[in-house]
Amino acid sequence: MGIRTFISINIDEALKKEINHFITDLKRHSFDVRWVPVENLHITLKFLGHISEETVERVKDSLYNIAPLFRPFRLRFNGMGFFPDMKRPRVIWIDISDKDNLKSLNKEIEERLTRIGLKKEDREFSPHLTIGRVRSLKDREKLIGLIENIKDREFGIIDVDRVFLMKSELRPGGAQYSVIGEFPFKRLQLQDKEEKG
Repeated sequence: MGIRTFISINIDEALKKEINHFITDLKRHSFDVRWVPVENLHITLKFLGHISEETVERVKDSLYNIAPLFRPFRLRFNGMGFFPDMKRPRVIWIDISDKDNLKSLNKEIEERLTRIGLKKEDREFSPHLTIGRVRSLKDREKLIGLIENIKDREFGIIDVDRVFLMKSELRPGGAQYSVIGEFPFKRLQLQDKEEKG
């Protein structure tokens, strides 16, 4: 079967706390949504699925080579939306400003991992933070209206200085994640447009 894995940017406790307050408010409504547990919040750079222990080690080697190519950067979390769209809400997500660094990182990961035999993702990479999955269309209009009214909400900022290789174990209570590798970026000054201005 192998090990179920993904590559991610993990978010800090301050942002998790802010998002948790927000989700707690939404839980007061009767929406049929499976909310992501706060401890599982992350940005997926690439989902690898079930891979062998040997492939896990090859992925680690690739990430050790990729990470030093990047400098630390800052991400701002603001705005919200639905996948695939507002008419058919299935996934509720928080948007991320300044996606260029994430896209560059994803592109490098995709290219390097194809060299060790892993399949390249067909869909275009769309950085976001998933906070919930809609199970049914119960109170759909109310949910859409609420998200629309707060679509420009600011959640916070994180500094990103590494990527993580994560293990995902599917359990009766939901997925449980654990870190199986972390890969620091090059230790240079944080890149931030505001600091340059």
